[in-house]
Amino acid sequence: MRPLRLAALLLLAQRGPAQIDVNRPRSLFECDTPVAVGWYGSTDRCLRELCAGENVIGTHVIDPVGRLRRNPCYGRSPFELQK
Repeated sequence: MRPLRLAALLLLAQRGPAQIDVNRPRSLFECDTPVAVGWYGSTDRCLRELCAGENVIGTHVIDPVGRLRRNPCYGRSPFELQK
């Protein structure tokens, strides 16, 4: 086996098992749930991650189901965490 490949395999083995994102929140409206807080550590961090590149100007947005809802990203900096 090549030395670099062996070193890469050893490095991966030291990191432990991969984290699978089965329960990761996919919607901005899920950031206040216990699953999101468990995944991201806090509601604020979840919003920071999921609001990157999204609408931060409008006070209300239409969710994927078609309902008018309060925009959870409203008032955040659009440059806080860019995608």
